[in-house]
Amino acid sequence: MSIRHVILSDLHLGARDSLLTHVHGNGAIADGPSEVLAAFANGLRETLAGQAKPQLVLLGDALDLGLSPFGDVSRSFLQLLDAFYPVGGPDLFDREIIYIAGNHDHHLWRMAQDHGFISALQNGAIPGDLDAVTNIFGTPSLHCRLVESLIAHRPHLQGASVRMAYPNWGLSDSASGRAVVMHHGHYLDGMYRALSNMRAFLGDSEPLPGTMRQLEQENGPWIDFLWSDLGSAGDIGSEAGSLYEAMLSAGASHDLAESIARRITGGLHAKLGINPAMPLKYGVTLDNMIRAAVDLTAGRAAERQRYGYGQVLGEAEIDDLCWYLGTPLARELQNELAAMPRELSFIFGHTHKPFQDELLVDGYEVPVGIFNTGGWVLDEPTLMPVQGCAAMLVSDELEVASLRLFNDPTDGEMVPVHVEGSGRLNCLAATAAEAVERASTHWADFSRIVHARIVEEADKRVRQMLDRSNTERREAA
Repeated sequence: MSIRHVILSDLHLGARDSLLTHVHGNGAIADGPSEVLAAFANGLRETLAGQAKPQLVLLGDALDLGLSPFGDVSRSFLQLLDAFYPVGGPDLFDREIIYIAGNHDHHLWRMAQDHGFISALQNGAIPGDLDAVTNIFGTPSLHCRLVESLIAHRPHLQGASVRMAYPNWGLSDSASGRAVVMHHGHYLDGMYRALSNMRAFLGDSEPLPGTMRQLEQENGPWIDFLWSDLGSAGDIGSEAGSLYEAMLSAGASHDLAESIARRITGGLHAKLGINPAMPLKYGVTLDNMIRAAVDLTAGRAAERQRYGYGQVLGEAEIDDLCWYLGTPLARELQNELAAMPRELSFIFGHTHKPFQDELLVDGYEVPVGIFNTGGWVLDEPTLMPVQGCAAMLVSDELEVASLRLFNDPTDGEMVPVHVEGSGRLNCLAATAAEAVERASTHWADFSRIVHARIVEEADKRVRQMLDRSNTERREAA
């Protein structure tokens, strides 16, 4: 048994609060990998020694386009390339990368859609519209042009490619009946289904989309508005950088929702001449509708985040997960495989809270293995107990194991890097655990470096919060 794929999510390259971004003391993006990134690459390289190079899957929010300028993001991705594909050294991964867009880097999917449409035009065809989604299984036909252009800055990587899938990508084996499906996780979050909720209100219909195509067509523009490339939006983009902080404050999250609603209604009136006071139905105006929709997404999602740091999944999140697996994903699996897989593993990120478990979902023969990758950024001044990061390992037999990299330090001590399965019998977990043990010296170095970086970032965050609080007091006086 060998490791065939390594899945990484929520790297947020280019973000100053990403543990992977290498930043000078003056805030400028540095050349070369950060200490954390270099140590991570060393641990992986030693763990994977003796195996064929696995394929790297970037499962959304790898690039922090939602909040960081394109130039910073680009320089930070080159840091990743230098760690995983060093000049004069052995490649850590195969040179064909799979990229599945998330909410922060949804703009990459829009670019891939445009390039796909233009390519069809150049070949003499006129498609009916942009492709809303890609097939789950098989090699994606679309390319991530931005990332491939960055790879071109490293001449020794000539021929490397980055294939773009969205919103899911997966692997299947008809002989064993196993399948692995990967999705960034934003569509499990009600905040990113706002336009479906609006459609349901206006038409008295079911708010949860029944297909992946409907899900993306209805809500993709909303994701573009919320995130996509706010990092290049000047002052407005920098204001959005406080989103995570706003989610920790009831007053701030209410103000955030109000601000978003004002921008929408103001833009409709100024640019399109649409009166926000126009009635829709039951005496509800367009302005009322927009404010309610935003509050139900940005505001309520903020509340969910604020009270959800003590658990990996709440009751509402489990309901959303069961809907996604049991309705739009199940229909896609039926369409592409002609039959439901006997055993499904589902990998996602987005929440920055790694875990692995099994979940009973209607329509599946056995419980679905659920794996979350966590993330590499600090959403608060310090990590909370359930926050942390993992890399997912997928074997050639489509078993999945979680390489648990770090969580909140307990009593000042980092839990050693280790491997966990979802609970079902899993040969990969045992094999990978042995490989991690052989690389224990490298992983110990990684844990030490990550711990130091977390403490450093926490101290900086606390100072920033104190400075902001003192400034507000002075202004109030």
